[in-house]
Amino acid sequence: MKDIIYYAIIGGLFLLNAISLYRQRKADNLAYRIVYFSRHKDWFLALLIVIVVITLLVIIEPFVPQFLKWGLFSLLGKDGTNANIEVIQQSSKISSALMIVVFSILILLIPKASYWEEIRFRHDIVKFKKSIFSNVKFGMAHCLVGVPLWIGLVLILIGFLYTLRYIYEYKKSYDLDSALEASTSLHGKYNTILVVLLIIALLITT
Repeated sequence: MKDIIYYAIIGGLFLLNAISLYRQRKADNLAYRIVYFSRHKDWFLALLIVIVVITLLVIIEPFVPQFLKWGLFSLLGKDGTNANIEVIQQSSKISSALMIVVFSILILLIPKASYWEEIRFRHDIVKFKKSIFSNVKFGMAHCLVGVPLWIGLVLILIGFLYTLRYIYEYKKSYDLDSALEASTSLHGKYNTILVVLLIIALLITT
């Protein structure tokens, strides 16, 4: 029964994302232009952050208290990290072709999701102190889709990096829209690199 609930949750969340993407197919493609077709130097910064974060996670994980490893999927006896990542991992067990389909959908989802999150958690905040509570919400919100508590805490720190990018761009241009594009670019590129690395790892090991 727990397995049925588990697959229903990850499948349902992913399906909702896919439906949302389909409904917005004719919407403005600003998010795609920001993440995939502009600010190309941000790829290097995003890659550097990914390398640092993965290194820190590997070093820290053995010392994380068990209660902080709790997440939504713990209720079902699973050690999941994120509903979308879970979908990739489970699809890889079925076939590489299905995994590539899931990957393609995620690549299309990432820009718009990143753009929405930046509007929700960082837009119009140009003072670092004012961003503290917003970044806490940003990290903890990810726990609602299966991320363990300790990863949520790490995401709070990553959120501060997006905030610094936002504030830096704002102080340079005094343009809130430009600042939003800057943080969205870094956020979206970071997520894209993580998903690509996951796919490569799964293709190598399956």
